[in-house]
Amino acid sequence: MKNFIILFSLLAIAAEVQAQRFYQPLGRFYDLDMQQTLCCDSSKSFSSVKPVLILETERDTSKSESFGKWCKKHFLEDDFIVYDREDYLLRINPIFNFVLTKCSDYSDKNYYLNCRGIQAFGRLGNRIHFQTEFYENQAVYMPFEDSIIAKSQRGLIPGIGHGKGYKDDGRDFAMAVGDVTIDITSHFRITLGNNKNFFGSGYRSVILSDLTFPYPYLRYDLNFGKFYYYAYWMKQRCGNFGYARNSDLHYKYGSYHVAGFKPNNLLEIAVIEGVMWNNKKDGVETYNPKADMLFPVIFFPLMSNGFDSENKVSLGYDLNFTPIKNVKLYHQLNYLGKQQNADGEISLLSYQYGFHVFDLLFGLVPDLNSHLQFEQTVSRLDDKTQDISFWSSYYPLSTPFFADNNQGKETVIFLDLEYKRFAIDAKYLNRNNSNYRDITFRYFFNKKTKWNLYVSACHHDCSAEVYRKAWDNDYITIGMSICPANFYYDF
Repeated sequence: MKNFIILFSLLAIAAEVQAQRFYQPLGRFYDLDMQQTLCCDSSKSFSSVKPVLILETERDTSKSESFGKWCKKHFLEDDFIVYDREDYLLRINPIFNFVLTKCSDYSDKNYYLNCRGIQAFGRLGNRIHFQTEFYENQAVYMPFEDSIIAKSQRGLIPGIGHGKGYKDDGRDFAMAVGDVTIDITSHFRITLGNNKNFFGSGYRSVILSDLTFPYPYLRYDLNFGKFYYYAYWMKQRCGNFGYARNSDLHYKYGSYHVAGFKPNNLLEIAVIEGVMWNNKKDGVETYNPKADMLFPVIFFPLMSNGFDSENKVSLGYDLNFTPIKNVKLYHQLNYLGKQQNADGEISLLSYQYGFHVFDLLFGLVPDLNSHLQFEQTVSRLDDKTQDISFWSSYYPLSTPFFADNNQGKETVIFLDLEYKRFAIDAKYLNRNNSNYRDITFRYFFNKKTKWNLYVSACHHDCSAEVYRKAWDNDYITIGMSICPANFYYDF
């Protein structure tokens, strides 16, 4: 095995490198652009494994500009700071998300999010690509949001991590992520980072989502013609959301193997195996990674452990099909075996299906970008012991509301219309114990960095089953944002 690895590495270094690339953020705005670009194309990108590295199509070759032209270009058209040379590239943007919200039942109180940070990405030479983001936040959350966060003894913020008290009723929290990718050859790439990953083409995922804390990971990408293979090794923390009832958040080692096939520009299919490796011995956390997890061969963990061993194995697939131009159908399934509870034996099965129309008028209106997306997610992941279960590290990766009643169904509908710099976004979410719908009007100062000013009207109603109490409120929000990450506050 050792000799094979050495030989493979020598052959890899001798091969040619790929073209320049850059990271595609996980934020929904950026994902909409990417999905439309990759839909029906013949590129080598495998769109359901994210973040995606996509080819650079333009270079900044300008040598000198007047101050006025520089301001117009870098404030309104391009990244804020750009250093583009033959041997390196650096792009830097500010991050901010300033949000002020009023609630119909609490009109005398202000709810807000004050997010500031910085984003940088680029390359060194032609082989090394990097990106980093830092977020510093203070917030006073709306009642239904704060009731979920308050369920945790540690004040866990969705998709961020620990939060501490801020003034009387606020929360202070931060997040830092980063990745470095090396193109060893045109067929082999390695990524090392502390970040989030996502499998699928939907808003949610039942396999791996970015509704998690950032975690350190190592990723191998192999690409041979129409075949793709990804191997992940991760160090995740349990209690990913506000349902962690323990005082400590223990970490766990995980691995994923993804075997993908893209026979043409209309079809993508991937078989995905995931494992959460047992970190306990005699009931005590040992935090020692298993040697077996380093073997990067799909189905080896399943054949060695099965579905019912102390190392929790999942097996699923992700399917994307484009029957006509600009229309994508997608489907995802994840199976975790069977489990006994008071009702007998249950199958721990989750699945998702949906469609995404990228241009509702098929190009009849120039400069109009439109998206219609429908998605339904059905999930059953664990039993009532989820707060101490080894498997709970995965728990709210699809949607957080599943965590208390252990199974659920969510329907999501998005309608996005964008004409030049003006946009309207409408969103409807219906699930077991809550409904969320909003409409947002935006003006984009910079469409590349997604710098926008917006006003949003939202209605949210929920039951007391998961939340602290039943709420039925209307909200008005005004905000200004450049934010490359997803923050899920629509539960």
